[in-house]
Amino acid sequence: MPIESSADFNSYVDPNAHGVSATFFETQTTLWDARTGFIDTWFDIDTGDAYPINIIIDQEYFSIASGTVPVDGYQPRAIIKATDAPYINHGDKIQVNAITTNNGNTLVPQTLFLIKTVMPDNTGLIELVLEEQ
Repeated sequence: MPIESSADFNSYVDPNAHGVSATFFETQTTLWDARTGFIDTWFDIDTGDAYPINIIIDQEYFSIASGTVPVDGYQPRAIIKATDAPYINHGDKIQVNAITTNNGNTLVPQTLFLIKTVMPDNTGLIELVLEEQ
């Protein structure tokens, strides 16, 4: 029995709380897609599915001690619900909508990210390591 419910996960990624809205772009790398029971043919290979999801996005600070001079930087990461993108894979993309203030001022512009690493936690959430495009 899971500790957290679907309602808990929805509240985590809620844009009115911690989350932001985004669009998930599934890269079509096989002949199978989300159309149940259908297989793409030579004439019908599509680019995959795209649909809106809510995510938590963060840019973690990291420092790598290498020799005498450490290297510092930021690594964008996202957390999504596993049910929002059950077939997520390396090479898929996420476009994060612009993050704005209540007054409509843009804090962070709309950004497209390539998914570099997919790390499911086996409880219902997936952590993604992203690369800005």
